[in-house]
Amino acid sequence: MYVMDLEKKTCKPDGVPKILKERAACAWVDGENLLGPVVGNFCMDLAIQKAKQAGVGWVVAKGPPFQPLKIIVQEFVLGSNHYGIAGWYVMRAMREGVIGMSMTNTSPISYPTRSSQPALGTNPIAVGANGTSGDS
Repeated sequence: MYVMDLEKKTCKPDGVPKILKERAACAWVDGENLLGPVVGNFCMDLAIQKAKQAGVGWVVAKGPPFQPLKIIVQEFVLGSNHYGIAGWYVMRAMREGVIGMSMTNTSPISYPTRSSQPALGTNPIAVGANGTSGDS
């Protein structure tokens, strides 16, 4: 999927996400239309850093502009660049000793019962916290 995105120039092959606004515990990031995992890792690194310094870290990434559904379905670009498994980012936060939460939105790709048009996205969310005595 990521190789196809690069070959079709759906997203940029290199670059660095840009922090648009930032405070001690939060930030708004422009993903610069980079690959989703690049943006996801950048944001989680920033959130972990903020959580360790301020007690909480909340980072939101801005994706590329929404594209018409006919293009989205053909290229499997669901409104924002695919960032992989939400739980991956949560596990990174847990390894750093902080509670992790990761979520994203998706374009409508699922059809409700008796519908002729997609209206629901998967909207993944993952939350994780370390337990005690090695439990997770």
